[in-house]
Amino acid sequence: MQLKNSFLHSSASVWMVMGMAAIMTLLVVALAVFNYNREVRDMEKVLGEKGTALIRSFEAGAKVGMMGDLGSEDRLQALIDATAELPDILYIVLTDNDGMILAHSDSTQIGSVYLDTDRIKTLAPERQARWMIENEDGEAASFVVYKEFVSLGPRGYGVMRGMMGRHMRGMRGHNSTHTPGWGRMRGTTSGETIEKPLIFIGLDVAPFVEARQTDMRVLILTSGVLLLVGLGGMVSLFWLQAYRRSRQQLKDSQAFSAEIVANLPIGLVVTRSDNAITHINADASTLLGIQAEDALNRPVDKVLPPAVIELASGPNRENTPVTRELLVRTEKTEFPANVGVAPVLADKGAPLGTIFILSDLTEIHRLQADVKQREKMAAIGNLAAGIAHEVRNPLSSIKGYATYFAGLFDEGSENRKAATVMITETERLNRVISELLDFSRPSDFKFRETDMTMVMDTVSRLLQQDVTSRGIDLTIEVEPELPMAKLDADRMIQALLNAGINGVQAMDSDDRLSLRAYRSDTGLNIEIADTGQGIPEEDLSTIFDPYFTTKSQGTGLGLAVVRKIVEGHGGNVEVESITGKGTTFTISLPQAFQENK
Repeated sequence: MQLKNSFLHSSASVWMVMGMAAIMTLLVVALAVFNYNREVRDMEKVLGEKGTALIRSFEAGAKVGMMGDLGSEDRLQALIDATAELPDILYIVLTDNDGMILAHSDSTQIGSVYLDTDRIKTLAPERQARWMIENEDGEAASFVVYKEFVSLGPRGYGVMRGMMGRHMRGMRGHNSTHTPGWGRMRGTTSGETIEKPLIFIGLDVAPFVEARQTDMRVLILTSGVLLLVGLGGMVSLFWLQAYRRSRQQLKDSQAFSAEIVANLPIGLVVTRSDNAITHINADASTLLGIQAEDALNRPVDKVLPPAVIELASGPNRENTPVTRELLVRTEKTEFPANVGVAPVLADKGAPLGTIFILSDLTEIHRLQADVKQREKMAAIGNLAAGIAHEVRNPLSSIKGYATYFAGLFDEGSENRKAATVMITETERLNRVISELLDFSRPSDFKFRETDMTMVMDTVSRLLQQDVTSRGIDLTIEVEPELPMAKLDADRMIQALLNAGINGVQAMDSDDRLSLRAYRSDTGLNIEIADTGQGIPEEDLSTIFDPYFTTKSQGTGLGLAVVRKIVEGHGGNVEVESITGKGTTFTISLPQAFQENK
C-alpha cells in the first residue's frame, strides 16, 4: 500500500511538472505574440509619423518653391528628387483623384496610373494623413503614407501640368501611344479649378522588418532561456521536494530503526570499521554494567569481555556470522549469554563495522533448572507412590505381629524390648511413607480469603512444644492492617511449619526463631528466620531437592514440600544463609492480593 501511494505521488508530481511546463510555454508564446503585435504597432506608428512629417515638410517646401515664376517645374522636381534621397524613402508620388501620376521621384512614371479609381475611392484620402502596406508578389514592399496635397494652389497645379505636359511631349517623340488622362489634363486652362491632388510617400520597411526580426530572435532566445530557466526551476523544486521527502523518510526510518533497536530485549553493540563503538542500546549497557555515553566512541575491546572479542576475531570469521553460548564476565557482573557476531558490509562487500548481540541466558538457565527439578520431583513422586502402595500393607502386618509378640513376653524382658523397637521402627517407616505420599499427591489447592494473623498464630501453636523443649525464643509479627490473602490456609500452614521445624532443628538453646508476614511491592511476603548454624554455601542449590538432608534422622522431604506448596500458590521461595549466623527463608506470593486491589 505504501509503495502504491509512493507511485501515485510520483506520477502526480510528474503530471504537475508537465502541467506547469505547458502553462509556462503558453505564457511565453502569448508574450511573444503580444510583443510581435506591439512591434507592428510601434512600426506603424513610427513610420506613420515619419511619413506625415515628410509630407508636411514637402508641402512647405513646395509652397515656398512655387513663389517664383521661373523654373517652378524644375524646382518642384528637384524638391521631389531631394526628398526621395532621404534615408528609408522609396518614392514620392503626386496623383490626381483618378490615380494618374502628376509628379514622381522617378520621372519616367509621370503620366502612368499609380492606383485605379476604385482603389482611390477605397483609400478615401483626406487632409489627415493615412497609411497602407503596399505589397509586391505577396511580400511587404513599402509602407505608404498618403493624404490630400493641400499646399498647392492653381499656380501649383499649373506647374504640375507643365511638368506632365513636358514629360509627355518627350514621350510622344518615342511612343505615340495615348496616355490615359492626358487629354483631360491638356484640355484644362490656367483659370480652371481642378480637384486637389494626392501625395503618396513610400517608406522602406526593411530596416524595421530586420529590427523586428532581430527583436523576434532575441525574444525567442530570451523566451527559450526563460522557459528553460522556469523548467529548471520547477524541476529543481520538484527535486528539492523529493529530496526533502526522501530525507524525511530517511529520518523516520532511522528513528523507527533506533526505536526498534532501543527496545529490543537483547543487548546490541555496533562498531565501525576502526572497531570504535557507534551504538549501544540500554540492554547491552545494563548487561555490561556501563553507561551508554561512556561506551560510545571507545574501542570495543575496552568495553566487551575478552571472550566476546576472541569470538569476533577467531579463525574462519571473515564475512560470516557466528553464534556461541559463553559465560560473560565483566568487572561487575557474570552471566551466561548467547553471543552473536556479524559483520556489516557495504554493497560491494567492503567492511563497515561489526554487530555484537548479547542475549542473557540467566533466566533461561533458571527455567531449565526448574524444569529439570520438576521432572525429577515428578519421577520421585511416581516412585514414592508406587513404593508406598507396595510397602504400606506389609508394614501394617509387621506392626501387627510385632505388637502381638510384644504381648507374649514379660514387661522389661529383652524379647519385649526387641518387639517394641520393631514397632517403633515400623511406625517411623510409616511416617516416611506418609511424607512420600504427601509429596507425590497432586496439588489440589482450595484458595479462600484468609486472615494471615490466624495462619501465623496456628503455626506458632504448632511450633510451641518444639521451641520450648529446646529453649528457643519464638517471635511472630504480622503487619498491621494486612489485607485478607487468597490462599489455601492448610497447605500454607504446613509449608510454614516445615520451614520452622527445619530452623528449630538447626538451633541450640537461647537462639531465636522469628516469623514475619508483610506486604511488599510484589505482593505478600513471609519470612522464616533463625539464628542457627546456617547452611553451607555449597548446599544452598540443593536444599530443596527431595531426600537431601544433613540430619542423621531427616527424610529430606520437608523443604521439598515447602517449595511445592509455594509454587502451587504461584509464588517462589528464596533462601539466604550465613554459616554460623543463621538462615532466612523468604516466601513471595505475588497473587495473594490480586483480587483485593
